[in-house]
Amino acid sequence: MTFFIKTFGCQMNVSDSEKIRHLLLEKGLRPAPEAEADLIVINSCAVRARPQEKIFSYAGRFPRPKKVIVAGCVAQSEKRGIFSRRARVDYVVGTHQFHRIGEIVDEIRSGRYPGAAVGFSRRWQELVPGAGARDSSVTAYLSIMEGCDNFCSYCIVPFTRGREKHRPLAAILGEAEALAAAGFPEVVLLGQNVNHWRDPGSGEGFPSLLRRLSRLPIHWIRFITSYPGYHDPELVEVMAAGRNLARHIHFPAQSGSTRLLRRMNRAYTRSQYLGIVSAFRRAMPEMKFSSDFIVGFPGESERDFALTLSLLEQVGYESVFSFVYSPRPRTKAAAWAADVPAALAKERLLALQEKQAAIQLKNNLGLVGSTLEVLVSESHPRKKGEKIGRTESYRVVNFPSTAPVGRFTKVHITGAGPHSLRGEECRD
Repeated sequence: MTFFIKTFGCQMNVSDSEKIRHLLLEKGLRPAPEAEADLIVINSCAVRARPQEKIFSYAGRFPRPKKVIVAGCVAQSEKRGIFSRRARVDYVVGTHQFHRIGEIVDEIRSGRYPGAAVGFSRRWQELVPGAGARDSSVTAYLSIMEGCDNFCSYCIVPFTRGREKHRPLAAILGEAEALAAAGFPEVVLLGQNVNHWRDPGSGEGFPSLLRRLSRLPIHWIRFITSYPGYHDPELVEVMAAGRNLARHIHFPAQSGSTRLLRRMNRAYTRSQYLGIVSAFRRAMPEMKFSSDFIVGFPGESERDFALTLSLLEQVGYESVFSFVYSPRPRTKAAAWAADVPAALAKERLLALQEKQAAIQLKNNLGLVGSTLEVLVSESHPRKKGEKIGRTESYRVVNFPSTAPVGRFTKVHITGAGPHSLRGEECRD
């Protein structure tokens, strides 16, 4: 039996797909192109309504006798309701049931479908993808916690990923040491609130974990996502001392207005957020930030939106992910009146994206003439002889090179646009 995995959504979904791939390979299944695979696994995202609908549209493309599994967040959110949509789906596998994928394949082979495995578990399920199951030979994802207890008023994550559960310290260190031994130049720690991790046994916290990991021979260690309401000042000290802890943090603000943050049930104010940014930059002037923003949230006034635009300017983000608010089932905000007209919300989104593009262009133009360390991440898909790389602050750099993927190199920056840099590789 052959399989193909299609992943929608965030880095945690990519990591989950690696674990699913590992289990399917262990089961004896073989990967195949989408058109040739007997089994299609769709690892889904439910964070917004439109991507969720794309998943059902994608599933509908596959004729019998192919078997289709919808896994992940949409599976967890919709459960057996997926079948009532007359969706072309044979089995539904929730976010806490990936470890059962081998059993589920046996059920499908035996003709026992449609079926669903969607129960939550408070126990950490230890799954580590083998080398052949990882998407990349350059960047390795390492899960340290899962779930969320915050219940932000717009967010479906607690209903798709469950309550917080934290991976034991020994397991994290063991996987990190294996990744270092395998030669991964970059490791990314994953969790919905990664900076809230604590070892279930000792109570050791996230700064202490980073201190331990910084001693490993890994060139760049990153982590996503950090929740501003869980900031620990010790994290600043640890990062300043650990030079292989990348000087870039994804730090979702969601809004620049304290009034709106309260309405979103975010446990920090604008001034607290800016205070954390300032603390990092005092200790590490080179520290850069990226963020997430929602526009058109119920109750968002012109002043609230203006405060969001001013936050972009004040922080000077490297990049942002921005979206029009999308009501999600079971969230508190889903019951509120949609008092920001759709046209106005789209107008605000465009204004935010235009401002951010101008900020990125200014940031990038300031780098022309400098020399940066770049991790070669891939060969350019359209330009022969060119490579695409990323800087420590996650800027994209395009440059001619014969350097192999996964190698670090120095690049002299010769040009810049709002979304990428251009350069020439420095020769020794």
